Amino acid sequence: MIALSASLIVAGPAAALSEDGSGTNVRLFGAVGDGYADDTRAFQQAIAAASDHGLVVLPDGKFRLNDTIVITKPVKIVGTGFATQIFNGNDKTLFQLVNVNNVEIRDLYLGSSSTQFGVSLIELVNSHHNQINNVTMLGGYYGLHLKGSLLNTVIDLRSGENFGGFFVKTSETTTWVMGESYNQISANANTFIAPVLEGGVNGIVMTDNNFAQGSIHIFGGTMEGITGTALTFQNTGLNSSVTGVHFEGNGVDIVTQAASNIRISSIVSVTPGQINLVGDSRNVSITDSIANNIHIDIGDAIYPGGSLGAGTGTGAKRIILQNITTCVSLPSVISPKPTGDNYFGGLPNGPSSPQIPNPAEGGAFRKDIVYTNIGVVCGGG
Repeated sequence: MIALSASLIVAGPAAALSEDGSGTNVRLFGAVGDGYADDTRAFQQAIAAASDHGLVVLPDGKFRLNDTIVITKPVKIVGTGFATQIFNGNDKTLFQLVNVNNVEIRDLYLGSSSTQFGVSLIELVNSHHNQINNVTMLGGYYGLHLKGSLLNTVIDLRSGENFGGFFVKTSETTTWVMGESYNQISANANTFIAPVLEGGVNGIVMTDNNFAQGSIHIFGGTMEGITGTALTFQNTGLNSSVTGVHFEGNGVDIVTQAASNIRISSIVSVTPGQINLVGDSRNVSITDSIANNIHIDIGDAIYPGGSLGAGTGTGAKRIILQNITTCVSLPSVISPKPTGDNYFGGLPNGPSSPQIPNPAEGGAFRKDIVYTNIGVVCGGG
């Protein structure tokens, strides 16, 4: 990898300025942007020449990079949107932020042909309080990779599935956004505003197998046409929220795998609209939503006690479904199903919790899986 270094600067401060004097322009360091020339060195020199919190200008062009652009100081990297296309075809991560705060990357169209595990379009390594805005992605194993990075804001992150128009062939992205712990730091409290992720294998994956922390907040946007799972929480424990997101045409919309403290509200989950709360997932609520197909893993017979002690059952615990409209499209299933003899004929408003006997408590019904106001469109209710 090419790291930032003052030795890369080959032009004086005056030459570093863009034409309007507003910042360093990569073309003034030799970037060609014709889709063929390697512009890696020009990019690194422009970033090295920028002052802390300074502006690096990426103009219209088709920039091919053969190595990783490593960023270790706070700068603002700004393109022109769709017309600033940047590509790496050498199984290398494109942009990597390392131990840095207050970087801004915006208005870019990024691509990669790599399918190698871990290769990303943007990777944040123990980097916090950064902003990514109006970035479109195609290809790479990961689109955005959050490795032990906190409190970053991602606005209008898009896949290029419906845009196309990239100057070179890209690969299919395995995971658009991956968040995980790294160097004893979890990926916590990162905020996504209106992501639009379409196509690819997986959408957003949050995992924390080391510390059972990890959290994300997603407001608005859509995840559609993803062949695997659109949104995965695996062994996360800090509070996460998902609000106003539209899920459609995915293999699976949402999975919580032994994940806790998640609030899902005002979402649309249709065709087939599958949400799976499995393993030891705890304190998860789905409210005020259209959700076509919800499965709750009720676990084994020892929940919540038994010979292994309280809370050792493998199933989901403390789950709330409230104000849910289902049966928007078929198949439509809530499992365990709400009480009532004629669920698909419509349910009255009010409590409709499932009756789940718990052998560990003499067959008494579990009271920690609670449904309220579950209604259906097909058949009324």
